[in-house]
Amino acid sequence: MARVGLNELEAKERNIPCEVTHYGIDDLDRAIADSEAHGFVKVLTAPGKDRILGVTIVGEHAGDLIAEYVLAMRHGIGLNKILGTIHIYPTLAEANKYVAGNWKKAHAPVKLLEWVGRFHRWRL
Repeated sequence: MARVGLNELEAKERNIPCEVTHYGIDDLDRAIADSEAHGFVKVLTAPGKDRILGVTIVGEHAGDLIAEYVLAMRHGIGLNKILGTIHIYPTLAEANKYVAGNWKKAHAPVKLLEWVGRFHRWRL
């Protein structure tokens, strides 16, 4: 297990609003191949923003995986930039990219995407 920044309990105790994004490592190809497909990555962010408030990683090599988040938090790098970073396949570090992808899916601009879809259907 490895952790940096706040966890959910600390955020609640300090009245710091946050969103929680989760990725289960049981879905990760490298972890499956290494018979280490258990654990998760949990990221706390400011509501509606990709700014990282804290990360908890439970699983094999958690101490190695947390380094990307320590760097991101130290230099103000958000989940959008982590998602846009190449993570070599197949590695455990892809879990960091996938949790960022889960965050992005949860914050997709649904109304804008619907409007764009209607516009393109109209043009056809």
